[in-house]
Amino acid sequence: MERHKFKYIEGEIYRLHDTLKEIKLIEYEILHGYSNHSEDPQAGRTSVRAISDTTAVKATELVEHKRLKRMREKTDAILKAYNNLVDEKKDLIKLYYWDRPGELTWDGVSKELNLGRATAIRWRNAFVHKVAEEMGEK
Repeated sequence: MERHKFKYIEGEIYRLHDTLKEIKLIEYEILHGYSNHSEDPQAGRTSVRAISDTTAVKATELVEHKRLKRMREKTDAILKAYNNLVDEKKDLIKLYYWDRPGELTWDGVSKELNLGRATAIRWRNAFVHKVAEEMGEK
């Protein structure tokens, strides 16, 4: 895998929890009336008023929101790859990307998890490649 693509996938992994929060925020805004649609495009003209099913409009927005769709695809790919790991590998990914991001070197991670440095890096590389595959980036 090309280096820039590897770094892009890693960035998405690092930002997983922020992306999940942003998804919830966008969904909340859509569901609670922060919509771009106007129910009364020309006030006072009864013959022009739009008759709409607000539930259907909100459901359609949730499904068709392009950014929300891309964010869901990315988080789903990361979580699917993560959930298919054995517990030891999950511990590595959780520690390195989410619990203490940027805090530990590979020597520190391997020491904390009682692994060899090369094994820790190999597991990380396999995880990033699996995420890339799930995202359709490979």
